[in-house]
Amino acid sequence: GEEELNFELKETLPFAQILDKLQVWAESQKLYIIDYRIAAKPEFAEKTDLNSDEIDTINLQIGDQTDLIESNLRELIDYTDRAGLHIAKVIQEGKFLSDREAADLKTGGVFITESIGSITKHLQPENADGLTAALNNLNSNPDLIEKINGLAAIQNQLRLWLRQTEFSRVSPDDAGEKVTAFRTQIPELSQQLEQIAARLTQGKEQEALQKLETVSQILIDAIILMRIARDAKVTITEKLVGFLNDLTQAIDRRDLVTAADIVDFDLRDALKEIA
Repeated sequence: GEEELNFELKETLPFAQILDKLQVWAESQKLYIIDYRIAAKPEFAEKTDLNSDEIDTINLQIGDQTDLIESNLRELIDYTDRAGLHIAKVIQEGKFLSDREAADLKTGGVFITESIGSITKHLQPENADGLTAALNNLNSNPDLIEKINGLAAIQNQLRLWLRQTEFSRVSPDDAGEKVTAFRTQIPELSQQLEQIAARLTQGKEQEALQKLETVSQILIDAIILMRIARDAKVTITEKLVGFLNDLTQAIDRRDLVTAADIVDFDLRDALKEIA
C-alpha cells in the first residue's frame, strides 16, 4: 500500500541532498530506501537535475533488510543475464570483445564482485571456493568461454539466494507441506525433463529452453524448501545445485549435447533419489 510521509524541508536543496536526508530518516527507523521515483512540477518537466522547489512528489519504496537484499539480487540477476547474453552472442559469431566492450565488462565484473561481497555478509554461498573461482574467471580469465562459465555459476548462486530470501518467512512446517506437494510432481517433472532432453537433441532448442526455465525454477524452489523443512533427503540438494550449475554452463556455451545428458540423466536420477 501507499502511505504519505510527512517530511519537511526548511531550505531549498538539490535532490541528491534530499535523498541523503531521507536515507538518514529511514536508517533511524531501521528501514532502507529500496527504490525511488521523482515527478517534477509541470513547468520543470524537462529538467533532469531538480531541486526541492521544482519537485512535485517523491515516491519511495521502503523496506527492511530482507527487502533490500532481494532488490539487489534481482538487479544483479538482470545484469548478469544481459552480460551473459552479450558474451554468448560474441562467441557464437566467432568474434572478440571490442576494447570498449572489454572495458565495460571489466567495470561490470567489479560491480558484481563488490555487490556479492556485500551480500555474503548476510547470505552464505553454496560453495564459497567455487563462487570465488567463478568471479576470478569473470574478471581475470581472457577466455570468453571461461568468463561465461563464471557468469553462469554466479547467476545460479544469485537465483538460489533470491529464492532463499523470498522464502525466508516460510516456516519449517509450511515448507514440509510444500515439499510433500513437490514429491507428488516428480513423475510428471521427470517426464518433462525427458521431453526437454529430446528437444535439445532434435534442434528444438527454443522450445526446450522455455520448458527448462520453468522446471529449473521448480527445482530451485524445492532445494530451498527442503532445506527449510530439514528434509531427510536434504543432502541431495547439493547434487542438484551442482547439476544446475553444469547445465547452465553447458547451455551458455551452446553445448546442447552435454545439456541434454545432464537433463536426461543427472537431473532425473536426482529426482528419483528425492522421491
